[in-house]
Amino acid sequence: MNRYILLLVVAAFAATTVFSQTLEKWEEGYLDIHHINTGRGDCTFCILPDGTTLLIDAGEIKANTRVVAPKPDNLKRAGEWIADYIASFIPNGRKYIDYYLLTHHHSDHIGALFRVKEEKKRYYLTGVTDVYQHFPAHTIVDRGGDFFPPSFSDSCYSNYCRFIKSIDNKVEHQTFKVGTDKQFSLLYDRLSYPSFHIRNIYANGMLALENGEIDTLFSDRILYTKKEMPRENMYSCVVKLTYGLFDYYTGGDIPGYPRPGRPLWHDIESPVSDIVGKVEVAVLNHHGNEDGTNEHFLARLSPQNIIMSAWDALHPNHTVLARALSKEIYPESRNVISTNLHPAAKIVIGSLTDKMASTQGHIVVRVYPGGAKYSIYILNDSDSKHLIKKELGTFDCTK
Repeated sequence: MNRYILLLVVAAFAATTVFSQTLEKWEEGYLDIHHINTGRGDCTFCILPDGTTLLIDAGEIKANTRVVAPKPDNLKRAGEWIADYIASFIPNGRKYIDYYLLTHHHSDHIGALFRVKEEKKRYYLTGVTDVYQHFPAHTIVDRGGDFFPPSFSDSCYSNYCRFIKSIDNKVEHQTFKVGTDKQFSLLYDRLSYPSFHIRNIYANGMLALENGEIDTLFSDRILYTKKEMPRENMYSCVVKLTYGLFDYYTGGDIPGYPRPGRPLWHDIESPVSDIVGKVEVAVLNHHGNEDGTNEHFLARLSPQNIIMSAWDALHPNHTVLARALSKEIYPESRNVISTNLHPAAKIVIGSLTDKMASTQGHIVVRVYPGGAKYSIYILNDSDSKHLIKKELGTFDCTK
């Protein structure tokens, strides 16, 4: 066998070997963070060190020419595919999830595909309401309805409200509490993992300061002018997960650049990032859209790994990706990873996308006991086997 053929055989074997591997099951002491790709919206499923489970968002948008094909296909709704994925990884075959955190009231985070209603016809099955049919929550946390909620004429929000009302006697429904690290607590063995906590950093214009006080980022006006009026994305719930030396940031769709003519306080990223500080892994705000990921945010967080939940031709914006990759903003090496990359985005962004570590698949962050090291895996999203597609490596956590 000549050398060329031998190399082809070895390469084929290596590819087969990678795709034949499944992710080892979660074990006590691991922190697993699964960024689930349906091509239809945000969804992150976390298994905390003692087995407590947390779902962050579960969106479903309508298909159009600007979004990628559904993953793995359109034979199920996005929420059904999310449930299928969770069933493959949830510990001990549980049929429930301890916490849902819904960062804000947009379709790509809670669902707005109105085709099928639940059995009693009270609300549509879409996104989070669909996941609930398979894995009901013990506690649902959202930004609440007291601070400039969407209008009930907003079909996405009204469907969610009908859902919450229909399950009110089954689930504890809470408003996100800025400043606490007790709302999402370990439920099964908290004492064994004293270094783990989830801190609620921001929501609804309220920011938890380091001294324990709560500051408001919004104007103190009672009534806003049209240009001053905050947008739904600006209300997003922001959390920081800490386990030993490992820190993880996710903040929904908070913006870092005010729209033209808007006040400077519409930049939510900068003050939030001052509180969050250095992290190992950060999820880009607003899917890498043009109104987020400012230089101050990147410099303050300086993440080793940057994750984008993307599905639109606008994800990521070219200048956002350039900033995320720039060592002028912070010098340390980093990986930029995306759940999808739309063909149109590839054309516009061009060769810069070649510098991304991965552009397709479920993204799993696995933090090892004690929180000193973690690994990142890319799982195949073309079927329900969820086999390992790529391992980005094992990383040391630093302070």
